[in-house]
Amino acid sequence: MVMAPHTRLTLLPRSLAIFRLDELDKDTVATRFTAHEDHHCLVLSVSLESLAKLFRAPTPLLRQNMGLIRRWTEREERLYQDLLDPPVAKQVRHPWFQAKILELLTLNLFQESYPEEDFFCSQLKKKTHRHVRQALQLLQSRLSEPLELADLASHVGCAPHYLSRLVKQETGKTLSLHLRAFRIEQAALLLAGGTKNVTEVALEVGYSSLSHFSKAFASEQGLSPSQFLKRQY
Repeated sequence: MVMAPHTRLTLLPRSLAIFRLDELDKDTVATRFTAHEDHHCLVLSVSLESLAKLFRAPTPLLRQNMGLIRRWTEREERLYQDLLDPPVAKQVRHPWFQAKILELLTLNLFQESYPEEDFFCSQLKKKTHRHVRQALQLLQSRLSEPLELADLASHVGCAPHYLSRLVKQETGKTLSLHLRAFRIEQAALLLAGGTKNVTEVALEVGYSSLSHFSKAFASEQGLSPSQFLKRQY
């Protein structure tokens, strides 16, 4: 957890944040939740001048991605595992680490789309992804509402059974599991904020039953809401 007079940033497991040190207050402090296991953090500090020189990219392109905080992607999960256990000999680890750091910086600091011509199959695939993306975005904006497949499909623009099958096919998870993950992720952030109790948080993210909320929370976070709160003190 990073805290400053007007800022409180909670980094949950497998999350990523990008910020500038000169934008943080001099009194900024960082604390960690108590845990039975060690916390592992990867901290990479690079000056804007070095980045601009290294990538030969305009500063605005660098700055537009500052302030990012999100969960890891599958690619970053694999990258983290590689960093823990490099798949190369010790003699060549130094350049290998340099290459991986460049990969990490490139993926997160330079996100700009370029127009390209697509074949019909590529266009169809992008359309498919659009349905999934829109459906998940709607779910994330309706945490307190029950999952209504017909209504969701209507907003996305496809048949309910098709949307359900498509989401499972593209993401490996059902819409119900996605909604649970979104709800518990938001619940963890609210609990970490310290301004609401477990009951208030459960209701805010769409659970009317504390037992159901606790079970869902444990499934996603690996510990109960009360255990999660204890780790903050």
